Amino acid sequence: MTDLMERTDLDQKAERKRFESIWWAGVLIWIGLALGASQLDVLPEIGDRADFWPWIFLGVGPWSLALNLYRTLSETAPKPSTGDWIWTVVFIAIGFGAVVDFAGELVGAVALIALGLIFMSKALNRSG
Repeated sequence: MTDLMERTDLDQKAERKRFESIWWAGVLIWIGLALGASQLDVLPEIGDRADFWPWIFLGVGPWSLALNLYRTLSETAPKPSTGDWIWTVVFIAIGFGAVVDFAGELVGAVALIALGLIFMSKALNRSG
């Protein structure tokens, strides 16, 4: 029985590592695309920023959200951790802040509300 539990833990760790690799691969591809577009001067400006950093967050945030939602809704994929959700909210908030150009006045409030909703949802969904 213990051997089966250890194998299951190893399988879950391997599956989690697989999703981390998928996440990093997507992030690196997106950064490469944004950097390449910036070097070719075809990257549109966001607000008063003419560099590629806002574009990185605009890509990484939704990419993280898509993977977390897939993992949440999938029967077989490992569920995302609270840390996965926190980073997703941070990336989305930074990207959103660049688009609406409100220089961070509401980013903190939006991030805290989103994190609170994530914590509440995780607490309500725990089997007791």
